[in-house]
Amino acid sequence: MGKLDILIKDFNKQYKEEIVARGIPLIQTQKIPFSSPRANYMLYGGLPRGRIIEFAGEENGGKTTTALDIVANAQPLFDEEWEQEIKDLEAIDKRKKEQQARLDYLKARGPKQVVYADCENTLDEDWARNLGVDTDKMVLLKPQSQTAEQIFEMLLQMMETDEVGLVVIDSLGVMLSAQAYEKTMEEKTYGGIAAALTLFSKKAELLCNKYNCTLIGINQMRENMNSPYGGMITTGGKGWKHNCSIRLMFQKGSYIDERGNEIKRSAETPAGNQVLINVVKTKVCKPDRRVGYYTLNYETGIDKIADTIEVALKYGIINQAGAWFNFVDIETGEIITDEEGEIIKVQGKPNLIEYLQNNPHLYNEISEKVSELISAK
Repeated sequence: MGKLDILIKDFNKQYKEEIVARGIPLIQTQKIPFSSPRANYMLYGGLPRGRIIEFAGEENGGKTTTALDIVANAQPLFDEEWEQEIKDLEAIDKRKKEQQARLDYLKARGPKQVVYADCENTLDEDWARNLGVDTDKMVLLKPQSQTAEQIFEMLLQMMETDEVGLVVIDSLGVMLSAQAYEKTMEEKTYGGIAAALTLFSKKAELLCNKYNCTLIGINQMRENMNSPYGGMITTGGKGWKHNCSIRLMFQKGSYIDERGNEIKRSAETPAGNQVLINVVKTKVCKPDRRVGYYTLNYETGIDKIADTIEVALKYGIINQAGAWFNFVDIETGEIITDEEGEIIKVQGKPNLIEYLQNNPHLYNEISEKVSELISAK
């Protein structure tokens, strides 16, 4: 054994973790999916686990709604993972001491949980439930007079328990530093929460990686007062940006009616709107799907069927010829027919959405194939 190998062994023994090893272990990045296949398409399957992610953009752009959608999908995912690991450990006839300790720990801990820091005190519980969030299971932090430093410290301590799988901060822009909190309205403060956020993000990045916890920070836009050319910037300084593995910019898109058709901005009673997303930074997948959107209905939430159709068109699972649509078996390349052997043809996208709503078996087949293709690198 060479000197380097001895050092590697000593380092791992000293820190009681395998922090140094030869070669690069091939680890499949776990994801928390969006409900929208279009959003999943942009990031090859969803948001990565164990990373810091920023949602930024203009007001009313869909940031909080998207974060709640991630919460809704994370909760059953954490439940399934917990149940599966317990099942796997219980299936071992002669468990080792470490395996039995892990089993006892999991049973006492329960599934990983979601922590939602509602710094703006504006979380709409009805809307969250409409999006699929189990609000009874969510740990809700509603700061009253706490400073940014105090909120960050609370979140770090919760992450260190290894019982948290997802943290959402809504939002960074409303936080007040201890320095600003102690001063009067006449006294100027500089830097805002940048110093506290930079230190928090550095510590949080280590904890996210160690405990496989995802952190979403919702951020606000401000005018860039330091540039003679104006423009918009996010709050919190540059340190936060560097520690984010993904940064998404949100913007409100076109309004839609009840059938999913785009309507004018001046419409008085829209049924929903498109949520435009721009991938500003990604360190976990190829940056070749930078701009996209998903469809939001104000009554039912994210329109999964409409967005599934859009991605299915990209992959050729659904063919479009003018205003007509038909379905393709992607394995054989054959056009799908009905029970009588007639080719299934639907005119117009609203009718296509309605057809898939009335034929859930076909929709589920298309949805599963779309999910499979999206995740392929």
